[in-house]
Amino acid sequence: MSSRRLLPVPLLLLVLIDGGLCRNTMSPLPGIDSKWSQIKKNFTKREATCPEGQHPVGDICCQLCPPGTEKTLDCKVNGGQPVCTNCTEGEDYMDHPHYLDKCIRCSICDNEHGLEVRKNCSILQNVVCGCAKNFFCNTPQCQHCEHCTSCEHGTLTECMENRNTVCKTKENNLLFLLFLLLLLPILVVLIYCWKRNHTDNATLEANHLENIPLSYPGWKRNHTDNATLEANHLGNIPLSYPDIDLRDYIANIADEMELEQVRKFVRRKGIDNVTIDQVKHDYINDADEQKIQLLKKWYERHGKKGAYKQLILGLEEIGLRVVAERLQETISVGSQAELENGNSSVVYNQGMAST
Repeated sequence: MSSRRLLPVPLLLLVLIDGGLCRNTMSPLPGIDSKWSQIKKNFTKREATCPEGQHPVGDICCQLCPPGTEKTLDCKVNGGQPVCTNCTEGEDYMDHPHYLDKCIRCSICDNEHGLEVRKNCSILQNVVCGCAKNFFCNTPQCQHCEHCTSCEHGTLTECMENRNTVCKTKENNLLFLLFLLLLLPILVVLIYCWKRNHTDNATLEANHLENIPLSYPGWKRNHTDNATLEANHLGNIPLSYPDIDLRDYIANIADEMELEQVRKFVRRKGIDNVTIDQVKHDYINDADEQKIQLLKKWYERHGKKGAYKQLILGLEEIGLRVVAERLQETISVGSQAELENGNSSVVYNQGMAST
C-alpha cells in the first residue's frame, strides 16, 4: 500500500518544477515572452521603414549628413536634419552622404615608398598619390612604388609610372650588330646600282643630244631655257619688243576681243571709268566702234614707244594668251611686209585723227 502511494510523488514534483518554478525563473510575468518579441519586432520594423537617404535614431529617422561633413548632433524630429559640421581641410574628408560622427583621416603619400602627392586631400576626397620620378608600380591601387631598374647594356623602353624599364641584353646587342653587318652589303649594292644607273642615264642623254642635228625643228623649242620662257610669258615672244606703230592694227585688235575684254584691258592700262562711260554713251548701239575708240584712247595716251610690248603682255595678264599669239603673228607679218616695201611709217588709215 505504501509503495503504491509513494510512486506519484516524484512525478508531481517534476510537474511542479517544470510548470511553476521553471516558468517563473525564465519569465517572471505571464506573457512577457510574447510582449518582448513584439517590442523587438516593432523596433526592427522602424529601422527597416526609414526612407532611402535617412538613418534610424531610436524611434525616429534622421536625414544623412552631406559629403565633406561629420554628424555632431542627432535630429530631434522624425525626418529632421542632424547638426553636421565640416571636415578639417587637409586632415580628414568624407566623400559620400553618411551618418558618422567622424570624418575619414586623409592618407599620406609616403616618400620612402616612392610616392608623391598628385592631388591634395580636401574635405570631399582623399589625397591622390602617384609614383615619383624613377619609381614605378604595376598594381591598380598602388601603396608602394619600386625603384626603376638601371640598365647595364642599354635601354629598350624607358621606365614609366606603371611599367619598369626594359633593358637590353648582351644577346640583343649581338643581334643588332649582326643585323647591321647583314644590312651593310645590301646598302652598298643599292648605292652602287643607283649611281651606275644615274651615270648611264646621263651619258645616254648627252649622246642623244649630241646626235640631234642643229636643223631639227623641235630641238630649240624643247630645250629653250624655262626661266627665259617664264620671263617672257610666251614661248614664242621675241626677247625684245620693237616699237611698232599700232594705229593700222587697232581694227585687228578690236576684232579679236569682246567689248568687255577691251574695257578690262584699257582699264588696267590707265583709262578711267569716266572715259569708258563717255565712249559707251557716244556709240551706245555700236559695240564694234566702242572697242575701236577705247583702244585708240589707250594708244593715244600710251604712245608708240613700248605700246606693242604692253599690248601683248597686257592681253596675257587678262587671260587672252591665244589672242596675244594671233595678234603677234598678224602684226609681225604686217611689219615685215612694210620693211620689205621700204615703208617704215605706217599710214594712219583708222580715222584716229578724227577723234
